[in-house]
Amino acid sequence: MVLYNFKSIQVVPTGKDFVDIVLSTTQSKTPTEVHKHYVITRIRSFYIRKVKFVQQTYHDKLTKILEDFPVMDDLHPFYGDLLNVLYDKDHYKLTLAQINTARRLIDNLAQEHVRFIKFGDSLYRCKQLKRAALGRMCTIIRQQAASLAYLEQVRQHLARLPSIDPSTRTIIITGYPNVGKSSIMNKLTNANVDVQPYAFTTKSLYVGHLDYNYLRWQVIDSPGILDHPLEDRNTIEMQAITALAHLRAAVLFMLDISAQCGYTIKQKVPLTSPTMSKS
Repeated sequence: MVLYNFKSIQVVPTGKDFVDIVLSTTQSKTPTEVHKHYVITRIRSFYIRKVKFVQQTYHDKLTKILEDFPVMDDLHPFYGDLLNVLYDKDHYKLTLAQINTARRLIDNLAQEHVRFIKFGDSLYRCKQLKRAALGRMCTIIRQQAASLAYLEQVRQHLARLPSIDPSTRTIIITGYPNVGKSSIMNKLTNANVDVQPYAFTTKSLYVGHLDYNYLRWQVIDSPGILDHPLEDRNTIEMQAITALAHLRAAVLFMLDISAQCGYTIKQKVPLTSPTMSKS
């Protein structure tokens, strides 16, 4: 069973909040007083500990972000294409690469400044080196503000995705907009999809479950799709196309013979041919 728990991804802080969290943690978790009459080795150790603590805290938090977010190439093709539809996969990969680069830069910068502090000959010089190290590390994080904000948007969207199992028995309900797909979904399953008397009420995939002859079926209500070229389809339609393309499923194509949905039977029928051939 292939299930992805996107809801477990932790909140990604803004660049400013990230810096504030790390610096306040450093202040509370490390010694805060040093005196000039201390021997120089003790002074060096004091400031080295500060630099290493900040570096390790940034490293751990950035690593957590990188581990939480899914690697596009490791996902099932359905989820991979769905994420590409919702958020361009190249932008997504580039953002994670930028976070990884920031982590590496912080590690290298801290290592370099720790080496400098080891040769510091006074409290003032060691303190200035520590301030430079922390300032440069915080600057790197602030420069990632746009990347962190983007990842938080992705996290919020991923958390709203339904838990679809690509390997289980599946029925996909599809068809033109406003033909009653959501209504039949609510009748067949335990789902509660919003139903309104206008087109494109359903703007994303919804999942419910149906027990029939002691077998459990996964039922997916997809957004309405129109009969036009793939390149002309919008993000809402492409979610339905992605499900039809990658999920092994029985396709229930809905038709409204009354034509009250705003589309004639003649308009709807051509859509069934490519849909049924893909399934």
